[in-house]
Amino acid sequence: MIPSLTLGVEEEYLLVDPETRDLVVEPPPEFMESCREALGERVTPEFLRCQVEIGTPVCADISEVRTHLTAWRKKT
Repeated sequence: MIPSLTLGVEEEYLLVDPETRDLVVEPPPEFMESCREALGERVTPEFLRCQVEIGTPVCADISEVRTHLTAWRKKT
């Protein structure tokens, strides 16, 4: 029996100051809370405070990945 394959996607986002175009050193305290309200627990902070990650759940196929990513991107 061949095991079924699954996949998922992680997207990394860098937070950029709109005026200076530098990476944000210290995001506002409410930033992650706002992200989680909009996108749920799939949003996680990274070691670098200027970076966040959004990851899909384990998906059965690429159309399922597309569904998650499309829904998240429409919220931003």
